[in-house]
Amino acid sequence: MSTPIVVDIGAVGFNLILATDRYGAGDAKITWTTDANLNPDFDCGRKSPAVALEMALGRVERNGFVSPLDFSLVMGVLVGFLEGRARL
Repeated sequence: MSTPIVVDIGAVGFNLILATDRYGAGDAKITWTTDANLNPDFDCGRKSPAVALEMALGRVERNGFVSPLDFSLVMGVLVGFLEGRARL
């Protein structure tokens, strides 16, 4: 694997880490810090995914696009889902 590239994705407390090998395969990892963990949208996504997705959909319908404000909600939903799968 090559040296990982850390990408600031514009959402406070979240980073994207990309690493590739010489064959073109690789890993993408999203990390979050304490700041992100304290974000109420992220917490809502983890604990109440249906509510978080409705909030995100409402914003998208009003704005006509996905904004960086939606990232924490959607990330919370993904993390909550993957944490649940990891417990199985």
